[in-house]
Amino acid sequence: MSKNNMSEGAPVHSKPVHTSKVAAVLIILCFLGIMPILVWTTLPESSPYVSVRTGSDMVQTAAASAGMEVCSSDPVSVKISGVTSAMLYLLSSRCSSPDQNDRVEVLALGFSDTDAMRAAISEAQMATRSWQTLNTAAFMSGETLFVIKGSSRSEAVSEIGTSLIGQGAVRIL
Repeated sequence: MSKNNMSEGAPVHSKPVHTSKVAAVLIILCFLGIMPILVWTTLPESSPYVSVRTGSDMVQTAAASAGMEVCSSDPVSVKISGVTSAMLYLLSSRCSSPDQNDRVEVLALGFSDTDAMRAAISEAQMATRSWQTLNTAAFMSGETLFVIKGSSRSEAVSEIGTSLIGQGAVRIL
């Protein structure tokens, strides 16, 4: 029998079909491996949205600029619609022995959206018309609301407010 007769009667196996499947699997695996890198490299270096520093950073910076330090920060429970987080900061120039006249409280409220924050601000303005006599101020930055309260003799409320404004906050009350 000649070579030609063997090849005519023998079943035909196609190696290119097997190699094309392997090649397709390799291409898919390479694509899946490279895809996250491609997505990561195509993202802009900076977001089109303004990055808002956390309330804690802003409070610490404001306290330092007023010559104070954060003595404590505790989560608090508030019953305001749209609030996602609430922290109460106690500031003083001497945390070891805070003086009542030297003490400032800052309540930082994080809201789920700007509309919920605006509704809470509007409600607070209606309920607390005498805030100015209590040495209290309120500021907003992004979706965070800061309410600052100090003793009637403390100048720290205005100093902390000035620092918050310097950090991009806006005075609302």
